[in-house]
Amino acid sequence: MILIADLGATNARFCVTKDSSSFFCEANYKISNFNSLESLCLQYMSDHKLEDLDKAIIGVAAPILGDKVIFVNVNLEFSISQTRRKLFSAGLLVVNDLELQGYAISSLKTSDLSYIGEPKLSDGAKILIAPGTGLGLAGIVNGNVVATEAGHINISDKILRPDLKKIIDRFISDFKRVPTYEDFLSGKGITYFYSSLTENADNALSSEDILSNRTDTYCLQVINLLNYLLSSYLRYMALVWGANGGVLLSGSIVNSLLLEEDYQEFRKTFEDSETMGDFMQSIPLAIVNIENIGFVGGLELSKKLLVS
Repeated sequence: MILIADLGATNARFCVTKDSSSFFCEANYKISNFNSLESLCLQYMSDHKLEDLDKAIIGVAAPILGDKVIFVNVNLEFSISQTRRKLFSAGLLVVNDLELQGYAISSLKTSDLSYIGEPKLSDGAKILIAPGTGLGLAGIVNGNVVATEAGHINISDKILRPDLKKIIDRFISDFKRVPTYEDFLSGKGITYFYSSLTENADNALSSEDILSNRTDTYCLQVINLLNYLLSSYLRYMALVWGANGGVLLSGSIVNSLLLEEDYQEFRKTFEDSETMGDFMQSIPLAIVNIENIGFVGGLELSKKLLVS
């Protein structure tokens, strides 16, 4: 058996596979309740009586730069070699969490996708973007998945319409730096937009509260601003990657933020390029509907451990 773990900055999702085609023993833990990756894995294994597990695939919300892995948006770090030695002596793969999810793209069915516009996924290069606690992006080229830290790019001056510029100016005043796309296209960005528009620093609404309320004027402004910023970001990333095979979005924020009633305006902003309009119009744009895309990607990667 192989453990599959998809560790974001807030939630740690676990499952197990025996055959690389199905998974079971699904569980979800709050990462903030644990002080180490080892204790987190051991808790899951104990809860499900999985003492014989000695192989694992772990996706992490962090860049993989060497043996030591340091999460970006949560206070957690670990050593890959020590984790392999203590828990998974028969095999351990550690990848970026969006890289893990990216391996699921090849096995998606038509029913797993909600298309925004007419073009359908093709064999060309693709990108997968997931706003959450942070903002993840992975590229998929010729079946190879490439992790990135593209969420940390500074927001382009070209898209600064007046309402967005006002929020950016406030952010610069508050934090003494220019915001990145991750600062805004994330859970913390949603609440920051709302507090900026309402001029209420003590806002008690959660990001979920804001996205679910389309009758409140300020909530609707936040939703419209975020959709504009996200579609603009996707346009830039699609051009950088030459993603003529498709641009895919995943995660609970996207599924709350972007409803069918928003698709036409979202697609219009996505295609808004003075020099590459025809190219943008040809790019498939879709939302991934499956809940645990990291598990599906883990199944693909687990095939490497099953033969090792």
